[in-house]
Amino acid sequence: MFRTEGSEPVKGSMLSLAIEAILDFAGERRGHFRLIESEVFSHDAYGTPRELFVAFFAVIADCLRDIVGEQWSDEIDAAWHKLLGDIEAIVLQQKHLVDARA
Repeated sequence: MFRTEGSEPVKGSMLSLAIEAILDFAGERRGHFRLIESEVFSHDAYGTPRELFVAFFAVIADCLRDIVGEQWSDEIDAAWHKLLGDIEAIVLQQKHLVDARA
């Protein structure tokens, strides 16, 4: 969906915001990471399955792994797996909040 919908500037902006959110989420959590929480709901409205929303972050990790190549260490891989698990937990938590309100 990301590759086929939206203009190039919109896709570039979405990717930039996602990377800012990832960096904040993995770091000091000053607020940009909350974009992940709020975008779960807006993507629900677009009809984006939550699994696909989470998979987008894994695609970013896969692309970075390809770019970094041999410098991608086991430590980096473990950190990304933890980060992706934490992002998935936030997405699931948001789902439970919606389900509880229904």
